[in-house]
Amino acid sequence: MTDEKKPGRVGDALAWTGAGLLVGALLWIGAVAVADDGGLPGRDGWWIVSALAAILALTLVLGRRSGGAERYLLRLCAAAGLGLLAAWLAFPGDAFEATTRDPRAFEPAPVAVHLWLAACAVALGCGFMLMARRRPGPGPLRRAVLLLGAGVLAVALAAGLTARFLVPWVPHHVADGRAEPSPVPAAVSEAGWEWRPPMGTGIKEVHAGSHGPLVLLGDGAVALDGETGAELWSYRRPHDQVRHVWAQDGRVHVRHRVGEDTGDGEDRFETVVLDAGTGEILEEESDAEAPPTGWMNEHGHTLVEDLLDLPDHCTVSDTRSYGHSLMGVFDCPEDSGTQATAVALDPLEETELWRTEWTAPPSAVEPRLAEAPGGMAGSPVIVRQGAEGRTAVLDPGTGEELVAPPEELMDDDLIGVVYADADGAVFASDTGDLETTFHRADASGEITGTAVVEEAFLVHTVGSSRIAVLDDSLVIARKTDAEGVATAVVVAPFGETTRWEDGIVFRAEYPGAADVVAVPGAAVLVSEDDRSPFLEGLLP
Repeated sequence: MTDEKKPGRVGDALAWTGAGLLVGALLWIGAVAVADDGGLPGRDGWWIVSALAAILALTLVLGRRSGGAERYLLRLCAAAGLGLLAAWLAFPGDAFEATTRDPRAFEPAPVAVHLWLAACAVALGCGFMLMARRRPGPGPLRRAVLLLGAGVLAVALAAGLTARFLVPWVPHHVADGRAEPSPVPAAVSEAGWEWRPPMGTGIKEVHAGSHGPLVLLGDGAVALDGETGAELWSYRRPHDQVRHVWAQDGRVHVRHRVGEDTGDGEDRFETVVLDAGTGEILEEESDAEAPPTGWMNEHGHTLVEDLLDLPDHCTVSDTRSYGHSLMGVFDCPEDSGTQATAVALDPLEETELWRTEWTAPPSAVEPRLAEAPGGMAGSPVIVRQGAEGRTAVLDPGTGEELVAPPEELMDDDLIGVVYADADGAVFASDTGDLETTFHRADASGEITGTAVVEEAFLVHTVGSSRIAVLDDSLVIARKTDAEGVATAVVVAPFGETTRWEDGIVFRAEYPGAADVVAVPGAAVLVSEDDRSPFLEGLLP
């Protein structure tokens, strides 16, 4: 090959490769339009400018060879200018956490990112063609096709890598090689790690997982290591409409929109079911639906009355939803006394699941339902003013008594149940001015330990998620100022009396509520500041 021919062949390679980039960009715009269900026209219109620039440049290369080299370069400069302008202005800055103007402006937009990728391919393709400084000369067709294909393949490869790593539609990471889980700590003394959810989503609930906190987000779920705060597995659908995310029976459910019903035009939803321990997908198109708590709470009294066909003299005093079940308590005055009943119903199947009954004196206070956190099996059913006027702790699945109430505790002094599961419960009593005594009892009702907290009003904290029960102590989170900003976390050991100020192990100022969850490896503080919601791992 002579030296005179080398520049021509290099120029031809640049021109045909640039043309391949343009063809690849146009093909990718078409693929994105199909994936977006034809929604491109309503988006930022700079992709249209890129497409026009690509078509203009391809017409110059593949069209009739009219005009001289100067006219060709002038028109190609115009196409390159349009392509470069479109690539500059089409950059979706708010689609990336590193470039968004403000966290509140962040909006994951994979379609916009892919259109920007196509615009960059057009600008680069026009640049290659300009570097050739002339039209590609006549040459072997095979070589031209190979160079065109190389350009198309480069765009496809860049688009595939972008879809896989930069803006995946469904980010999913499965846990692997996990070590044995750490035990739930007996006590905590300091803050060890902090975790915040990805930008664009929030924390809905936090549960105790197999190795640490299981965080339910607005668009998926993340499992963390309790000792380090490292992510073990995650599953999110940031670009789909997610209706519900919930955990049940060792599984995480993410219900999301998959399209419209061709018959009536209503949205169709499916549920992805994940293993709560590993994040592996167990079912991808499940029909499972979240517990219908909203309408059950709103219409609970009427549902109990109608499903049981209660007589007119019976009164439903309280109802609450527990998963897919509706719990209710009602009493029916009789000549010999008042017949009181706690009952569990399945409103969807219109069936009764279980009931427990007792006879109360005519002057007895109406029974009420209360809340208390529970273990992995779920929250227990707490019935205030149950049999013999005592507080009853019942299994929500069977109605059987989980924990017998300690005989030493009088209901007049009892504030409520702090925590209960099949192994026992913690009861709280008002034992003095700004003094609360916590009684740990086993399943038989025998008190096995007490913790006293002085100089703090905890009536409204008992029964909430602001108290976590560890083996040797209680962890209590409480707002300490009138504005509800200053948060203090106190550790109260069993077997000791703790002044509030003396027991503080962590202080901060958070405008959001502060909850505490006991998990393997840590007690996790869940709160929110001016930046975002977050988790703070409290360690031994």
